[in-house]
Amino acid sequence: MRDYTTGLLLALSCLTCSPPCISAEIPTDYSQQTKPATIKILIADKADGAILEVKGRYDIFNPHTQLPITSSILGKRAAIYAHGEGVKWDDPFPYINQMRIVPSNPESSILINGIEYRGCIEIYNLNGVISIVNEVDIENFLKSTLSVQLTHVSDPKVLEALAIVARTNAYYLASRNFQAQWHIRANETDYMGYGVTLQHLAIDRAIENTRHMVMTYKSQPFAASWTENSAGRTANYCSIFRKQVVAPQGVPTPIASKDREKHHWVAAFSKQEIAELAGLTKIVHVSPYLDQNSEKTYAVRISDGALTQDVDFFTLQKKLGKDRLRSNDFEVTIKGDKVLFSGWGQGHGVGLCLYSAKWMAAKGDSVAKILSQFFPSTQLQNMRSFGQKNSNQAHE
Repeated sequence: MRDYTTGLLLALSCLTCSPPCISAEIPTDYSQQTKPATIKILIADKADGAILEVKGRYDIFNPHTQLPITSSILGKRAAIYAHGEGVKWDDPFPYINQMRIVPSNPESSILINGIEYRGCIEIYNLNGVISIVNEVDIENFLKSTLSVQLTHVSDPKVLEALAIVARTNAYYLASRNFQAQWHIRANETDYMGYGVTLQHLAIDRAIENTRHMVMTYKSQPFAASWTENSAGRTANYCSIFRKQVVAPQGVPTPIASKDREKHHWVAAFSKQEIAELAGLTKIVHVSPYLDQNSEKTYAVRISDGALTQDVDFFTLQKKLGKDRLRSNDFEVTIKGDKVLFSGWGQGHGVGLCLYSAKWMAAKGDSVAKILSQFFPSTQLQNMRSFGQKNSNQAHE
């Protein structure tokens, strides 16, 4: 590896060159001529350090200026951590508090604490601790996350529809603040790097068959999701996630509605358990906040008679357990020392209803028709990179 002085001289020499000497953007994979749509995932936040290993050739750049710092034709494995005003990875990099490690060829790979990642790795010294970000093309991101999330789905059309939904959401997350240091946390999206890919060939095939296909609403990718069983109607993304975003409205789901009572569930919790999750000593009343169009619950108000505490649905479900509080389509009653939830369906009720989509695929509906059922007024587009629209296709 060149030492720090060599890298600095190289950077200074580039400043005196003609403009083509400095690339306008650094591709995440040198095997590709142009950079595809990528997403930045925070894989370590305010960590004391990590074991960073690069197998094969690599270059190191400053992610802010995009100027080169150093490079190596040999791999390296060592602890990386904050060091003064810079970072140390076996060798010190003084006064360099951010670096971007780029594999120089497709055979090179990067591992953080033994987990392999595709794309590039960015390291930031943030007041004596480090954050690590993996920038990866969205196709590989989907292969990692969906391999964990969709193991219970087998129908090829449904998998392709879900791949498009997930890709649409990833494009939305990455493009809404393109210059952000990171777009999403790994632990919020089941992202586990490259190692979990290639384990479910049907999922990989669905991603490949729909490569670069996204839905757009009002000409832009949007916050998209899916739910296991909507129990008769889906909700608008804004109303349940409580975020001001532009997204299609919820829709009736006749198939799930017809079978609604087949998917009725009841869960009982002690009053003390509900009180504790709200930070209260007792409870006398629990009342849901409802989205008026779908009648799905986006939060509950818990009261002890004097004080009240509002808890959003996702926090409530996380604390009570998804296997117990199965959906946000429920009624609440208090009987004795128990709080009873009587509900229908499964999931948060937003986006594609998986129960209905499986039925539609079984009767021969196309992927486009499945998507149009749950995402009205949207278009399918082939979009390899952000802002690029190669073709438009209205849903059937």
